[in-house]
Amino acid sequence: MALTSKVIDGDLLMLRIMFPDGSTVTVTADRDGKSVSVAPNDGKLAERLSSIFHWGTDRVGEPGYPFTSLNQLIYGMETLARSAMSVEQFIEGLREVLEVSGKPPEPQIGIRTPSFTVVDLSPSGNGWFVDARFQSGERFKLAINKASIGWVADPPEPTRDQAIMKLLSRLKGAPVPTDEDLALLVMEVAHYSSDIAGWLQGLHSAISEE
Repeated sequence: MALTSKVIDGDLLMLRIMFPDGSTVTVTADRDGKSVSVAPNDGKLAERLSSIFHWGTDRVGEPGYPFTSLNQLIYGMETLARSAMSVEQFIEGLREVLEVSGKPPEPQIGIRTPSFTVVDLSPSGNGWFVDARFQSGERFKLAINKASIGWVADPPEPTRDQAIMKLLSRLKGAPVPTDEDLALLVMEVAHYSSDIAGWLQGLHSAISEE
């Protein structure tokens, strides 16, 4: 599995991916533009990645596109990278995630493809707000701040919603993750879920892997 690190500081977004074979991909976006580099230097791979990345970023915010902000796209790329074993595998998965081609390639082993769920993540006061709209028609809104957690689902299911609140409250009360990490985890799992039940199952799986 690849290791990742990212920097989000004002207008600067940077994602660095370190693959098991020793190769590294760095994706950067700031007010001066977007760039992709591959080390050891591989011009062809860098060109392919750059083309895919620019294609994907140009579609951010379009109706029906799974990413509504550049931040979300970077987080989606990071999630995908963690399942990839090489730059080539990452590229193939990335083409499908960013919907670069009209005909998606055959999925690679270990690559998860996102659903058509739309997830918005935004800062809210002293915390974070997550709004997920699933392809099933279900929706949830989650507010995480220093003092509490708020959850609203449509349609509501009291037993399920109570279990979700219990799980999220337990996670928030733990030393890790931070509120931001928890919000990002909620968002990342939602991207790969088609309904709330699948999201909850995915969240349990993600927690057990930590």
